[in-house]
Amino acid sequence: MTYVSADQLRSSSRKDSAAVEGYEHGLTGQLDLFAHSRTMILRNDLVDSVLERDAARVRNLLELLHAEAPGHPALNSFATLREALEHWPARTAAPDDTARVVEWLDSQVTRAAASVLGPAALTFIRSLWQDLAVAVAAEPYAPMHPRSHFAYCYLRAGDARAALQALATIEGRDLDPFVLHCAILARHGALGWHACRPLFFTLALTAPQHLPATLTSLSDPSLYADWERFWTDCTWLDQRDEMAGAWFPAWYLIEHPATRMAGVVGGEETDAPWARAFRAIRVLLVLERGGYGASLISARTELRRIDIRLFEHYMSRRESQGLGL
Repeated sequence: MTYVSADQLRSSSRKDSAAVEGYEHGLTGQLDLFAHSRTMILRNDLVDSVLERDAARVRNLLELLHAEAPGHPALNSFATLREALEHWPARTAAPDDTARVVEWLDSQVTRAAASVLGPAALTFIRSLWQDLAVAVAAEPYAPMHPRSHFAYCYLRAGDARAALQALATIEGRDLDPFVLHCAILARHGALGWHACRPLFFTLALTAPQHLPATLTSLSDPSLYADWERFWTDCTWLDQRDEMAGAWFPAWYLIEHPATRMAGVVGGEETDAPWARAFRAIRVLLVLERGGYGASLISARTELRRIDIRLFEHYMSRRESQGLGL
C-alpha cells in the first residue's frame, strides 16, 4: 500500500476544489455570455423595430428587455421613442399645442434617437418632422410660436423646397426675423448661397442680432470665410455688439462689387448708418462703371460722411484695384 501523507491529502483536496471552482466559473461565464447575447439581440431587434416604426413590436420588445436587463442604459431612450411612435403623427388643436410637440421632438426624442439609433437617427427623426409638417399644415403662422409653423417642420425634415412653398403661405411677414431665417435656410438648401444672399442681407440690415444663429445653421464655407474677413477688416467694430453685423452687407459690396443686390429689403426704410452706407455703396458701384467724375467724388464724400473708417477701407480696396483716382 502506498503511504499518503496528510500534507499530500490537503494538497490534493485543494486541487480538486480548484478544479470544481474552475468548472463552475466557466459555466457561469457561458451563462453570462448567453444572457449578454440575449440582451444584445433584444436591443438590436428594438432598433430595427423603431426604424420600421412598428410601435406595437417596440412595446413588446421593450418589456422583454426590461425583464431581461432592468438596469440597461438604453431603456429610457427606447421608452421615449416608443411613446413618440405611439402618438405620431401628433394631432394638435392650436399653435401652442404644436409648439410643445415641437419642443419635445426637438429635444427629448432627438436625443433618444441619437443615443440608440446611431447613424440612422437623422433619417428617423426627419421622417417624424415630415409627418408633423403634414399634420399641422392647416395651422396659420403664429408669431408667438413661430416654430409651430409647418415651414419650420419641413426644414427640420430636410425638405427645403416644401419649406419654401410653406413659407409662401405666410403673408405680411417679409421682415419677421424668424420667417427670414427659415427662408434663408430653405433657399440655401434648394438653390445655394447666391439665391439666399438678398434675404441674408435683409436680415443683416433689419435684425442683425439673429445673424450668428443663421450663420451656424447655414454652415456655408464661403459665407463663413467672408464673415471672418469682415471682422478682420473692420477692426473698429466690436464683435460683442449684436448690431455690428449690420455693417456686413456694405462691406460685402466693397469686397464683391459685381454682386447683384436685387431683392434686398430694409436698406431703404431706415436711417441707420449701416443702411445708409449700404445705399451709398450701391450708388458707388454704379458710378464706378462710368469712370472718375464729379458724381463719383460726391458719392464718395457721402460715404465718408456716413463712416470715415468704412470709407477708408473702401478707398484702400479701390486703390489696390487701380480705381482710387
